[in-house]
Amino acid sequence: MEPIFALDIGTRMVMGLVMTKHKDHGYEILASASTEHRQRAMYDGQVHDVNEVARAVTAVKETLEKKLEVSLKHVAVAAAGRALRTEVAAAEYTELLPVRWERETILALELEAVHKALRQLKSSAEDDSEQYHCVGYSTIASWNEGEEISNLIGQRGKRAQVKVIATFLPRTVVDGLISVLSKVGLEMTSLTLEPIAAGQAAIPQNMRRLNLALVDVGAGTADIALTREGSFFAYGMVPMAGDEVTEAICEHFLLDFQVGEKIKREINIKSQLKFSDFLGTKVVVSKDDVLSVIEPVVRRLAQNIAQEIIKLNQKVPQGVILIGGGSLTPLLPQMLSELLDIAQKRVGVQVRERLTDIYGEKSLKGPESITPMGIGISALEETGLQYYTVTVNQMPIPIFEIQLTTVAEALLAAGISPRSFVGKPGAAFTYEWNHEMRMIKGTMGRPAQLSVNSQPGRFDQTLNQGDIIEFIPGIPGEDAEVTIGEILPPSEHKLISWNGRREDYFPQVFLDGTLLNFSDKIRDGYKLTYISNEDLQDLLDQKSLQNEQIPAQETLTIKINGEFQTIILKRQMLVNGCSIKDNCPIHEGDIVEVRLEQKTVGQLNLQPRPLIFTVNGEEIEYPAQNVEISFHGKPVAESDLLEDGMDLRVTGHKKMLILSDLLPYVKFPDEMPKGASLKLRVNGQMAEFTTVLHPGDRVTAIFE
Repeated sequence: MEPIFALDIGTRMVMGLVMTKHKDHGYEILASASTEHRQRAMYDGQVHDVNEVARAVTAVKETLEKKLEVSLKHVAVAAAGRALRTEVAAAEYTELLPVRWERETILALELEAVHKALRQLKSSAEDDSEQYHCVGYSTIASWNEGEEISNLIGQRGKRAQVKVIATFLPRTVVDGLISVLSKVGLEMTSLTLEPIAAGQAAIPQNMRRLNLALVDVGAGTADIALTREGSFFAYGMVPMAGDEVTEAICEHFLLDFQVGEKIKREINIKSQLKFSDFLGTKVVVSKDDVLSVIEPVVRRLAQNIAQEIIKLNQKVPQGVILIGGGSLTPLLPQMLSELLDIAQKRVGVQVRERLTDIYGEKSLKGPESITPMGIGISALEETGLQYYTVTVNQMPIPIFEIQLTTVAEALLAAGISPRSFVGKPGAAFTYEWNHEMRMIKGTMGRPAQLSVNSQPGRFDQTLNQGDIIEFIPGIPGEDAEVTIGEILPPSEHKLISWNGRREDYFPQVFLDGTLLNFSDKIRDGYKLTYISNEDLQDLLDQKSLQNEQIPAQETLTIKINGEFQTIILKRQMLVNGCSIKDNCPIHEGDIVEVRLEQKTVGQLNLQPRPLIFTVNGEEIEYPAQNVEISFHGKPVAESDLLEDGMDLRVTGHKKMLILSDLLPYVKFPDEMPKGASLKLRVNGQMAEFTTVLHPGDRVTAIFE
């Protein structure tokens, strides 16, 4: 196997190794080199000063080339584990009618979920302009018609859903590394994550079945990776590490950073430390004095690491393995043992000397060499992200491959929406037509056109370095569209007369009581009422929905001599002068009248009551002599129409009644006594023939 150049670009130091893999006995380090940055050029795993980092990389590269007498062109590197971002997102497709889910549709649906995960990531990021590389995704759940299913392809349904977990790296992190490497003439062939790389070297495969916490304590951060059941399952980060311990020493003793870093490294090997402070004063302190200075900072670092481990692991792990230059920080292993409440022997620093399957470069020792070795192992075992470039529509696209990368993923990386992969049919819509559900379909779409290296391609086709992709997006079908006139049944317009006016009688369609034009478009969810122009009932229904008042009957309330009476006026329907009781067809030229019947005063057959008198102890009715009807004191003719609220007065006499008018109705004896005379009294008072009478008067007429 060809040797690999592994490069660990850290916050404080750049270390490079050239490694190879032996078939029978592990890995061999052919050469190593390292150098420190002259100034702060890296912050939290991201390149901030390209030139300074490039200078350090060049020094390492040239040293290795001189040792091995080779020219190094390709390199494997690692990105800071804290840069890794994961998001879970779901997406769904819906159709109005059941369809068979094809592979292209489901692939586009999965990538739609990845696209949504990317949008979630951007919306939650502090800088929403940050761009990301998708370095892999996997589908964790699928549903058809709401029922979870292992594979959607070939299933039939109206609603498909998928949920994916997608992994992203900020482009600034990757682009910064690429910029440095390009500046020194190196091409990145493999990219891994620092905690994954460190785990490759520090924890053998057969130990990953245990629940272990690997902590890579660097200068700026402490990266954490956890193993269980044979693999790494969680990653985390604490935003503090060795530099904060150095800064505590510098602040206390008034030192520059490089002197403080030197003192920190000597604590573990010297009982007494000598140095000059920033003002030139020579200082001699004991190891214990320095430990008392750094103890609060180390405890805070240990607390943060312990809390992150518990958060990720949900319990105390079986052991903690420390690597990285910061793992040599005094007191750190003891404090982690105390805070996690595990035996001190289960918190240890992993060093190169204990790695039995890595040979060569015996001078390369300590925990700080573990990560570059892991980068080399990842590249040799091809477990890192393979990096190469393809072209999409004449635009170069960098590809990071966790699994075999497909054309669809390259299109997504090029910013092409997954929805353009499939020329979906135009949207259909449904509406109600007199309470019957109907549907209008859209037109079929044109599928996307895809070629790879000028040959017809597939979305699930895997890619190789330098592949050229040409993609023409699918064109969706046109959404369903129809007007009222286009769905009306065949009919004839009729010219008729309606209550005295000429009108065009035609079919009508109403939406919530509003009359629609034949040119109006139907929208999804419309509830339409259709009324044809066949008969009289259709005409009445149309007029009713147009809010034309056609009452079935009307009630009149009138008073007759002070007593209330109710009169019912019924609806009359006339077609060509003939009364219609129920319904009938309507033809061209018909004359239609719909009105309320009319009633006259004479139809009431009003009769005045007789006048009642008591004559000689007997009740006598004096009949009406003529009939007079009045309203508000004015005479009313029998031909006058009745109106609501009339107050009619009905009488039977034109003049006042006198006593002589009543005498014909009085019974006198057949024989009158001789010499007797007629004596008249009204209500006990003497009266004469001309005395005016009133109804109810008591009259006495006798001969004496």
